[in-house]
Amino acid sequence: MEKELQKYRAQKAKEYKESRWSVRRPTFSFGTKIFSNFVTEQNERSLHWLILFLKLLFWLVLWGFFVQIEFGTVFFILSMFYWVYVSMQAGSRKPWEPSPYSVFNENCEAIDGTLNAEQFERELKFGAGAVSGNSK
Repeated sequence: MEKELQKYRAQKAKEYKESRWSVRRPTFSFGTKIFSNFVTEQNERSLHWLILFLKLLFWLVLWGFFVQIEFGTVFFILSMFYWVYVSMQAGSRKPWEPSPYSVFNENCEAIDGTLNAEQFERELKFGAGAVSGNSK
């Protein structure tokens, strides 16, 4: 049992490591992988941070321009709306993590902390202290 658990943990760690960089991995291919021999995992991480820094620098330059033409606040607010939109895109959840919406999970299982109808009914009838954490 212990060996199976170690195998399972090693497999999940490998999957996590592979999927961690697959979402934000910059690609340099135009039909073929030109830089595939030169890109290692360490180079990929540093490249990721470099690209992030350049994006931030570009945003600051644009913001400075819009401040000069007196639209700095509008640019900032629209940028924040864009940032919220981008951060809510698919791909941020790992493949093995359950969805916050129970209908998308296997067997419609709810995540911890979800208020379901049975729990709500028990709280109304018997008070909040009557609800145990093991109810389904």
